[in-house]
Amino acid sequence: MSPQIGFVILSHREPRQLLRLVRTLNRLYGDPPIACHHDMAQCPIDTAPFPENVRFVAPSIRTGWAKWSVVRAFLAALELLYRDAGPDWFVLLSGADYPIKPAETVRAELAAAEVDALIDYRQVGDTAASALERFGPRNPELDQFESDGNRRLKWSHYEGAELWFPMLRFNDGGRHVRPGRFTWHLPFASPFTPFSRDFPCFYGDHWITADRRAARLLLAPSARHLRLQRHLLRRAIPEECYYQTVLCNEPGLRLDRDNRRYAQWNGGGAHPQQLGVADLPAIMASNAHFARKFDHDDPVLDRIDALLFDGA
Repeated sequence: MSPQIGFVILSHREPRQLLRLVRTLNRLYGDPPIACHHDMAQCPIDTAPFPENVRFVAPSIRTGWAKWSVVRAFLAALELLYRDAGPDWFVLLSGADYPIKPAETVRAELAAAEVDALIDYRQVGDTAASALERFGPRNPELDQFESDGNRRLKWSHYEGAELWFPMLRFNDGGRHVRPGRFTWHLPFASPFTPFSRDFPCFYGDHWITADRRAARLLLAPSARHLRLQRHLLRRAIPEECYYQTVLCNEPGLRLDRDNRRYAQWNGGGAHPQQLGVADLPAIMASNAHFARKFDHDDPVLDRIDALLFDGA
């Protein structure tokens, strides 16, 4: 039987792009359940034009890049998805993502997959070779997570000791002032992390696809998971650690390290580069189900539509 797929979308800008994404998902997947968290504080939108199968988290959570609020927004949308529907699988997308494979291909692969989640991961302290030996092949598009610099950075973010100092941040050319902090990373491990030999730290790409069992685990955190949440509350980029650490430490949960996402990274920077028409052959030749990131009006989206719906 073909599995039902639901979608969780995180967005904070470009309402037209978000509307195009959900209309394309509806056309491909036959009006699937969709739960969206859109940060209304960053970009107010009118939800009236959105199809009836799309539910919005209300009130929205004020999110910030690389902040715990991003995980909170995802968990709120995931809870909304499974409160209103019970899909076999959920796919986590951003508003700048786009489908690149027919729904029947995605459903067939998920039906045949003997796993509970498609999630990029490795343990802090792994090398590329040791992670491959222990956990199997990964998504080849995510080389930035395999660099020595990224490994050191993730250890510092999640396991290293930190000192914080209050400071003021000036936005919009100094017109807006808000409280912030300066973080000083120390060259030794923090004695206060939730990690241990039997609960090690994992990290990887934010964007995942997972089944109902994994969703239940994320929506019913254990005492250990709640401690992990408190630890990551003031740590950088928690969305690249929380899901991996929770799911990888669950006994019996089956994981595939290829999360089926296509992206092009600009030499290890903080964000993947914008995809365009020149990237289309590589996008469509990949085994990915979804690609990111796209500009809201890039003509490559029309080309992808033609391939998905017209076979052109």
